[in-house]
Amino acid sequence: MTVPPDKARRRQLRDQYKRADQERRAAVLPIGREQLAALVDFVDGLVLSEGCDHTLRHARSWAEGHDLDWTPVAAGLAELGGYCDCEVVMNCDPEDVFG
Repeated sequence: MTVPPDKARRRQLRDQYKRADQERRAAVLPIGREQLAALVDFVDGLVLSEGCDHTLRHARSWAEGHDLDWTPVAAGLAELGGYCDCEVVMNCDPEDVFG
């Protein structure tokens, strides 16, 4: 069974859009997949134990502990919807960002 050309073209365009969106999302962060996963895991553990005070306190602590410049990390997290620690956990999943 063959796929009609219009359906195949729509699928191709959808896949291109998804790849471009992932590339755009990954480009806003000055860290890679493994570092983002470590950051999210670190923040998640602290949010579970201490709660979220609606700041990026735990994310900043992680970044500074890894000798990363906080300003571009914070800007990248915000671009992905991570405006506070609990939003980092909910919105900055490495699988969603890097595919």
